[in-house]
Amino acid sequence: MSQTPHNGHLPDLNLLRLFVALAEERHVTRAGERLFLSQPAASGGLKRLREQFGDTLLVRQGGELRLTPRAETLYAAIAPRLRQLDAEIAAATPFAPETDARDFHLGCTDSAAFALISPLLARLQVEAPLCNLAIHVGDFRTLPVMLSQGEIGVALGYIGQDLPANARMRVLRHSGWVLLRDPQTAPVTSLEDYCARRHALISPRGDLSGLVDALLEQQGLSRRVVLGVSSFALLAAALPGTDLVATVPDYVAAQLAMRKGLAIDPTPMAPAPVPYSLVWTEAQDRDPAQRWFRGVLLEVFNQAFSELQRG
Repeated sequence: MSQTPHNGHLPDLNLLRLFVALAEERHVTRAGERLFLSQPAASGGLKRLREQFGDTLLVRQGGELRLTPRAETLYAAIAPRLRQLDAEIAAATPFAPETDARDFHLGCTDSAAFALISPLLARLQVEAPLCNLAIHVGDFRTLPVMLSQGEIGVALGYIGQDLPANARMRVLRHSGWVLLRDPQTAPVTSLEDYCARRHALISPRGDLSGLVDALLEQQGLSRRVVLGVSSFALLAAALPGTDLVATVPDYVAAQLAMRKGLAIDPTPMAPAPVPYSLVWTEAQDRDPAQRWFRGVLLEVFNQAFSELQRG
């Protein structure tokens, strides 16, 4: 099917970028915000796109916007070409961190964000004072989508294996598990004691059951999870002054112990170690600014884990 607009005039690049944002967000206001456009400006751009392509492009069905067949075809043709163009422009643009202004969009799991935000921000303030940092917290389900849609330039944490076809991955470390508790409570001394305690669970969805519960069930055992929270910041607020225990990655436990005076114990029941990875797409691979930022991320990460091992 031809992609030529019915009036014979090609939309400018800004309109095409708006079309890609609309196709991915399925929401006019969110697409506008992604491109720093007001809602009226985004709506006006959609109107021009409809006129130029002779198609409604987005139609409301069941309370949400869906792409028309014409829009699906257009998106498949336009989106990869725009990303390739952006990548070529970025690769040809030098980057001087001490003088250039740039927004870096980092996608990461909550555990990585909690542990790295302070030292990472400190590095940027010294080495790239005109650059800004936006952190998008996600998990193994959402971070690959953010990468494929260009919402983030790099992802850090447990990402899983369901990655975009053009993704590059570097496994940085496998993080083990430990038990975290208020130091005024008794340490956990056995699996029986572990199951008898009241537990807090960290889950992006605030669940009350997780990997540990599946492992316990395999042994005919169970525990009582009385609190489910979606972030480690909430866990930091919940544990002090209570009898709750939480099974968490060793890296985050060390940060929480240092900041909140919590105690760390070995855990008698834990999932397999978690791989922490750095993931980016081919489109970001040759961008000098992104390459510099990935290098900073790697140094900050390695330094933090070195301090953990020394501690």
